[in-house]
Amino acid sequence: MYQTRRDLESFLAKARPRPLRSMRVFAEEEIVIPDGPYAGRRFRCSRQPYTGLWFDQVDSNQWSRCVATGPTQSGKTLACFVIPLLYHLFEVGETVICGLPDMDMAADKWREDILPALERSRYRNLLPKRGGGSRGGKVESLQFTNGATLKFMSGGGGDKSRAGFTSRVVAITETDGMDQSSMTSRESDKITQLEARTRAYGNRKRIYMECTVSTQQGRTWQEYKKGTRSRIELPCPHCGCWVVPEREHLTGWQGAKTQAQARQDGAFTCPLCSEVWSHDDRILANRNGRLLHNDQTIDADGNVNSPPPQTDTLGFRWSAINNLFLEAADLAADEWRASRSPDEENAERELRQFVWCIPIAPTKWSETSLEATELVARMINLPRGVVPEGAQYLTAAMDLGKHLDHWIVVAWFPNASCHIVDYGRIEVPSYDLGVEQASMLAMKEFRAMVNEGWPVGNADGELMIPGYAWIDAGYMTPVVYSFCNDSDERYLPAIGRGAAQQRHQWYNRPTSTGAIVKHVGEGFHINMLPAERLYLVEIDADHWKTWVHLRLSTPLDKAGAMTLFQASPQEHLALAKHLTAETKTEQFVTGRRVVVKWERLRRQNHWFDALYNACAAGHLNGVRLIAEQPQIVEKTRIESLPLTTPDGRPFSFRGR
Repeated sequence: MYQTRRDLESFLAKARPRPLRSMRVFAEEEIVIPDGPYAGRRFRCSRQPYTGLWFDQVDSNQWSRCVATGPTQSGKTLACFVIPLLYHLFEVGETVICGLPDMDMAADKWREDILPALERSRYRNLLPKRGGGSRGGKVESLQFTNGATLKFMSGGGGDKSRAGFTSRVVAITETDGMDQSSMTSRESDKITQLEARTRAYGNRKRIYMECTVSTQQGRTWQEYKKGTRSRIELPCPHCGCWVVPEREHLTGWQGAKTQAQARQDGAFTCPLCSEVWSHDDRILANRNGRLLHNDQTIDADGNVNSPPPQTDTLGFRWSAINNLFLEAADLAADEWRASRSPDEENAERELRQFVWCIPIAPTKWSETSLEATELVARMINLPRGVVPEGAQYLTAAMDLGKHLDHWIVVAWFPNASCHIVDYGRIEVPSYDLGVEQASMLAMKEFRAMVNEGWPVGNADGELMIPGYAWIDAGYMTPVVYSFCNDSDERYLPAIGRGAAQQRHQWYNRPTSTGAIVKHVGEGFHINMLPAERLYLVEIDADHWKTWVHLRLSTPLDKAGAMTLFQASPQEHLALAKHLTAETKTEQFVTGRRVVVKWERLRRQNHWFDALYNACAAGHLNGVRLIAEQPQIVEKTRIESLPLTTPDGRPFSFRGR
């Protein structure tokens, strides 16, 4: 059959199974980078040295579960999700389950992340010629011509979508987006259910999880802490000590007067000797870095003092110091810009999450709770219905209901200090008149109260009328529009947008004014409604609810504190229950990262809704916690509507 011995040896060599390459060798020999600054070039660990440490740990076979987290735009998805997935599909030739927060992401992940890398490799010939994924469209399962299958599974839907499919390998992306049980599930969380698909393989299973770190309670950070808690130690080019530079070791930008100066002066320094690292120092340190686990330390000779921890989970984290795609100058410029951002809290969250790979710290309010006793401590020596002397503005708001309307009035001082002057309920005789007519009657009663005004301090006969009185238009919208059209300029319909508002619509802040948007404020904007011939206020409900709770947690002697009128503790009990009917949480939402949302604990939250509307109206009236810069005020004057007329009366937003 074989004419020569050489022919026989050639046949046997081809038939003999070749040894598997390590994942690191596979990556550098097979992967061509699909996009970014190195698009079209072969993957090299030397460009991002953390990837070599990551692959070496995966190849060690010490860990059956590998959890990775790092900054965005640092090659995380390619190195920690796409390459492991392709390695098992084509080097090992086995089925892989791809875990996603929802199946709507499956086609996007396939087209944007997996397929571009696959098409640039020699394995593109193994792509399916027909079936799912062969010609675009919906992607759920792909069988390649080498016999391996890629099965997409989500964290949504029924549990049957995850049951009945077995694989040794599961690769999960956007991990924190899957860290919740679905409403239809009585089983454990979705990640645990996906891991259950590997149970038959015991310690031979391979679980890969990749995600940007979200909160301290998020699945990624919890897995990291409970696993090896690995860190990358770098040798200082100056003192020779092994160190882990973090955010506080990026210096030089703090005293800069301009962003250009921050970029020029920004640099990393050694945590021990405080010597400045040049760009070349940083590259050299990263290329000589060592990965240490848990409480391990390394001596001057480079010897690690203890064995790896006894766990099956590799918790792998890298930070901005290890992301060589960005120079220290870029990071310093980002820090300088964020420190001067109008939305400083959100800018800080983005830096922690996307740049430094640090979980978002809980706010002060999320660590506390408001009780009726705390409201009692915020009372001042003024009776109900009296405006404190020196108040600059007065605003009011009302939240509608089928049987009761809840209203509140707030007085404002410089630096956003405020006082709840009065609040109450108006009965809505829906059964007697019908809900539409009854609601209109209740709003007219509220209007009569507002137009009469509230007495000021000890002044004889002086009354103060609210500059604005907003009506929540989320309920009985046409009736509210009709009422506001028949009322004067101070009455505006308002709709809150948030995680629990208006059919789960998120608030989207306009970037500028135009034909429809006539004013953009802090966490709200005013739209023109031509057909209704009036203006509608759209409010970021989550922003202003947080703002209210911050006012209620501010010490009374500080700017921005909120006080209440003198009353018995029992009298404020109902108000306290409304103000604590919702709780502030942070949730990882796919496509939006970590989002602050307010979850309802009790149905009775009407005074809370009325209060945040009155506070947003205060901003429109001119209330500012922090004085705006002159150039910003000038710009607002050009692009926005004025707040008041020259005689001090509220400006008319009517289009009539």
